[in-house]
Amino acid sequence: MPARARGLSGARSIGARPRSRGARARGDEPAVSRALAPALALFLFACLAPRPPAEPRYFSPRGDAAAVETPARETRTGAELRLRRVVASDHLRYRMVWRRGVEVGFHDLWRWTQPPASYAEARLARELFELRGLRRATRPDAASLAVSLVAFDEVLEPDHEALVVLDVILVDRAQVSLLDRTFTARRPVGGGDPEEVARALGEALSDAAGEVGAAVEIALVTPP
Repeated sequence: MPARARGLSGARSIGARPRSRGARARGDEPAVSRALAPALALFLFACLAPRPPAEPRYFSPRGDAAAVETPARETRTGAELRLRRVVASDHLRYRMVWRRGVEVGFHDLWRWTQPPASYAEARLARELFELRGLRRATRPDAASLAVSLVAFDEVLEPDHEALVVLDVILVDRAQVSLLDRTFTARRPVGGGDPEEVARALGEALSDAAGEVGAAVEIALVTPP
């Protein structure tokens, strides 16, 4: 082939125009869009899909470390005592309770592992029979102690504190009243975590149980 023909064979036609960078970019757009579509769909699904409901958290009032280390005290009476089943106000069930003035509410996701009345009964039994050495009786004619748990609340205002209130009635064998009194104990709550609330309520319950134990011991040796 003549040199002139070879030179002309590779030449661009006069009417042809080179592709611009913008045209090449526009040609790549469909491929990029197809690559991003699955990721975008996954992101939208994650945003719009219903979230699983929050799970409740369970706590127990572990505020009796001091009581565990306290040795049993020798009782001055040697008396028998029947501890009746502790009852609680209707609002004191599994959900933890908060109080603000006269308003009472519940933490929906903060729960006790047992009803608060069970904690109060166990703490009183330890105080009376293990620490103070009273003899536990089951006979109906023995002196008996009836306890009502009135408050087991997280107080929000004016101070953030734990509040425990126990109503106590002690009667002797002849059903004569020896003690009829309300015991109140408070402990500051160190923070807003439920663990701090549970710990403070446990400590307040131990304080109240100790006051009840001392008063019962005195009442059993004091003539009516």
